[in-house]
Amino acid sequence: MKDTNRLTYGRTSVYNLNYHLIWGTKYRNKVLKGHVEAVFREQVREIANKYGFTVA
Repeated sequence: MKDTNRLTYGRTSVYNLNYHLIWGTKYRNKVLKGHVEAVFREQVREIANKYGFTVA
């Protein structure tokens, strides 16, 4: 099933732009813990809502 709502149509092209962000630390140590993680997730969601993109 194709999600045609996510397609952007240009004059000579059709595209669907996605970003995949990975935040890795040395030795995969947990940096965001407890309250800091909750605040960070909330801020990311607010930015996503402001600019109209989704966070999975």
